[in-house]
Amino acid sequence: MRIRYAALLLAILTTHAEAGPLLEPGIYQLSPEAPQAETAAPPAAGEIQQDLLATAIPDAAKVRYAFVSRDPGEALSKLVFVTDAAYRYDINSANRLCPAYAFPDWNERSEAQPFCRTNIGSADSEAALAWTERGFTLRWADQKTLIRTEQVPASRKPTPDEIGACAVGGVCAPDAYGRSVHHYQVTHYRDGFALQAPRPYIDVFAATVDTPVYRSDGDGMASGTLAAGRYAGVLSRGAEWIAIEVVAADGAATPGWIRRDDLAAGDVRIPQQATTDHLRFVLVVAPADDDQAVLQAIDILDATTGLRRQILRDIDAEPLSAGPDVVQLVDANFDGWPDLSVPGYAGGAGPNATRNLYLFDPAAQAFVFEPTLSSLPQLAIDPATRTLISASRGGCCSHATETYRYVDGQLQQVASWEESLSPDGEHLQTTEGTLRNGTMKYRTRTRKLPADWR
Repeated sequence: MRIRYAALLLAILTTHAEAGPLLEPGIYQLSPEAPQAETAAPPAAGEIQQDLLATAIPDAAKVRYAFVSRDPGEALSKLVFVTDAAYRYDINSANRLCPAYAFPDWNERSEAQPFCRTNIGSADSEAALAWTERGFTLRWADQKTLIRTEQVPASRKPTPDEIGACAVGGVCAPDAYGRSVHHYQVTHYRDGFALQAPRPYIDVFAATVDTPVYRSDGDGMASGTLAAGRYAGVLSRGAEWIAIEVVAADGAATPGWIRRDDLAAGDVRIPQQATTDHLRFVLVVAPADDDQAVLQAIDILDATTGLRRQILRDIDAEPLSAGPDVVQLVDANFDGWPDLSVPGYAGGAGPNATRNLYLFDPAAQAFVFEPTLSSLPQLAIDPATRTLISASRGGCCSHATETYRYVDGQLQQVASWEESLSPDGEHLQTTEGTLRNGTMKYRTRTRKLPADWR
């Protein structure tokens, strides 16, 4: 263990999970100096404290560098310590440093998400992180050890009042009865890291199996392997390839590419009944619990050659019952070209399920995700009126619809309707919206609650 003594302890930086910026993505280097912080709290009465500053990184980990990603879509950072290949994380031993952490407010670790949480709930066994934009501190709970107890003899005789107070109430004047002074050694485990090289890492790839790494996207021959249990910074993610950098123990970053088909060894492929004259569709799922499956991809094949024309990945959807009828063909924008509709989210207890819509772009000859339509619950497509209607329910007493139409190729809301119970529970409030001169206009009516209304 590397140990540093300090006349004044450089104590803990407060973790800013609730405020302040996230760490800038990039490669961080271990700083040889102790992290700067406030002075230690004074010892309790009757105690003398010797402060000892020790390193937080286990010797077996041999960490000199770490790298950090920052998700552009949410307030989440992932931190990976570049540990020795032989290092094995064990929370019940000296090797309690987890190789990878996600923060703030991370509560889960699994085989699919091998990131540990920081000290949520201030558990002694969990690491604590404090950070600014370009540096962070790692610490563990302080360890307080009793070294010896010193008996200080009385310097005078007690008065009659002091004799009574000591006998009855146990309050004994120290200079009249003597006192004990406890000597403690308090070890504070700290390590600081500073940003060495900013890198645009948007995520961290965690290899669950030995994963081939290629020199470029489209390369037919792997140039190396990212071993199971190791990590890489993600620069970009496409449907076919993931661009990565592997950070070595000396902080050097080596670029590479991971082919996403190499990660699908355990996936199941289910041909779909939906077809066009030129395309066939294959559902790609990973088996899950309770006869459910996790939607991994939609593989789009040439109907004649069987070769891949496109693959859709990173689909936000709940586990589903996989079968040949999951993929549906619709014409969501009424341009005469078939679009794809696949399940999204169930919408909780209410009937507010969504579906993921991919509109066909004839110029690109590809399906393109449509985020607005994909966020609308209970979407119904009406070819007769060339409108799209979204329906939702908020509890037992609130119902709504929104009507959309494509105008000059752009999706636009043209009407809305909402009905809910008034606060007194005796009336219905109905609000209708209509598009007029490019602006939605609303009108609300209140009427007595019908006897049969639910």
